[in-house]
Amino acid sequence: RTKVLFVSVIMVTATLMSWAIRLRIQKKMLLGILVLSGLLALKFHEKYRKVAVLIGIMAVLPFLNIFVKIYEQNKSMPWTQLVDDIKEVQFEATPNIYLIQPDGYVNRSMMEGPLYNHQTDLFDWLDARQFKQYDTFRSNYAASIPSNSSMFAMKHHYYGEALFNELEMPMGREVISGQNTVNYVFQNNGYKTYFLAQDEYFQQNLKFGEFDHYNISKEEIPYFSKGDERVAVLKVDLEKVLSDKTEQPKFVFIEKLLPHHIHFVEQEDQVEAERVEYAGKIEEVNVWLKEAIGMIEAKDPQAMIIVLADHGGWVGMTSYPHMFTTEDEANLNSIFASIAAIKWNGHLQEGYDAELWSTVNLFRVLFANLAKNDAYLQQMEDNSSYNLHWESWYRKSVYKALDDKGNVSFKPYKE
Repeated sequence: RTKVLFVSVIMVTATLMSWAIRLRIQKKMLLGILVLSGLLALKFHEKYRKVAVLIGIMAVLPFLNIFVKIYEQNKSMPWTQLVDDIKEVQFEATPNIYLIQPDGYVNRSMMEGPLYNHQTDLFDWLDARQFKQYDTFRSNYAASIPSNSSMFAMKHHYYGEALFNELEMPMGREVISGQNTVNYVFQNNGYKTYFLAQDEYFQQNLKFGEFDHYNISKEEIPYFSKGDERVAVLKVDLEKVLSDKTEQPKFVFIEKLLPHHIHFVEQEDQVEAERVEYAGKIEEVNVWLKEAIGMIEAKDPQAMIIVLADHGGWVGMTSYPHMFTTEDEANLNSIFASIAAIKWNGHLQEGYDAELWSTVNLFRVLFANLAKNDAYLQQMEDNSSYNLHWESWYRKSVYKALDDKGNVSFKPYKE
């Protein structure tokens, strides 16, 4: 009986951990643990009570983490407050606007440089369609949630100034898919706003905000989700938006999960293998981008179209600790360099985009152009890019990785 209890204590714990960590039952791993616990039970079965007590003690840390998460998810966000009145800006022009975000797509200079070493025809294709490209453009943060949070809030957040800084910053999803500054401004100018995501990753919080249309509804999202349970067919969803005969102007955000960043898979010649894989995904997403842009141009020829990545592809990195400690200029640019191409369609005022260098200022520049008021350009955010710095297994601090001009900085953002 004690042998059964010994094995049961271990297996129940392992099963719960498998679900808690992966949201899946990992059958092969659990089978291995079952065999190992059975062997251990032959000698240590009488110590099952001590094993249970040890597991109980170990459970204290996850419970403490729960309280930290609850605090972080419920605190105020003073960083979202703007320093001027651009939130109440009134547009003189109201074109339909489509923002297409190919996750992790780097800009041309990075793509063709020694680290990525890849030639692709998309950049010339965009030139031929009157897109203006911003080749030194970069994101301000290293991953999708912090990058998009700052873009939609039009403000820096420094990873939310959390107790324990992570790429998935607290309240990030609320800012992205909720009633953010950008969505408010568009709706305040009579726009109908659309949020088209390839999966539910940005909406896992289940706290839907005030976009007028979501292609993935709250009811479709599982309560326990890794963010990839509900996969949308974006071209079908885009076709529905294009066919919407509303009298209102449209703002459409479209998130495409390609090429994505590399995933630090340990293998022979890891950097080169992941570079080749990334290049293959570039060609895959290029086909989709051309089709999506072609659909928009055919049905909405007067629209503005923005192609803007949320961060770089991370090629050259071998692990998260590597990414969070590197001071190498090429590596840092690989993390942050992002494609940015805009088909202004006659709505660019001369000189208004002279300092459009990073995601946090995208909508300030856009709104200033639509309002034909360059006074809003006087309150541009700093174009610096911020990374997490790995100090220990439990602590990561926020560092300025690249300064306003794109030079390597590597300084704590608060000194």
